[in-house]
Amino acid sequence: MASETSLSITIIDDDVTLCEMVRDTLARKFPGTTFTTYNTGEDALAQITDQPDIVVLDYQLDSVRPDAMNGIQILSKLKERFPELPVIFMSAQDRMEVASNTIKYGAYDYIVKGETAFHKLELAVRQIAQMRTLKKSHGFQKAMNMVFWVLVLALVVYIVYLRLH
Repeated sequence: MASETSLSITIIDDDVTLCEMVRDTLARKFPGTTFTTYNTGEDALAQITDQPDIVVLDYQLDSVRPDAMNGIQILSKLKERFPELPVIFMSAQDRMEVASNTIKYGAYDYIVKGETAFHKLELAVRQIAQMRTLKKSHGFQKAMNMVFWVLVLALVVYIVYLRLH
């Protein structure tokens, strides 16, 4: 991910309308973002081959398939494949133990669906995008530091060589 404008976001929610609302809201806030949506966690697990930048995941995913895995089960499977994947839960479940379990299993954030949910989702996505940008620039800085020290070492070796000859 180069910047906030080149995010890939996967949305996993059994509510088709909510998937569209999340996609539309984030598309307005993060132009250039690509979206993939799944209405079951099982479909997502079967079809995701490359790590997205962010996953937005519902906790209850059983309206399409009554025997469907729940969000924590999907989270665990995603984290097995992509340990660094940031997953944001967005769910109507407002029980504290559900929210704390999602965080315990590696979710980045837990947002309860309601009137402020989309604003909170935007903030979480923005934080993840900024962290990724910082990590990328930090990696570049580390590489430049390495180049600098290699050049310093080469210069020292060259000076020593000139003094000996």
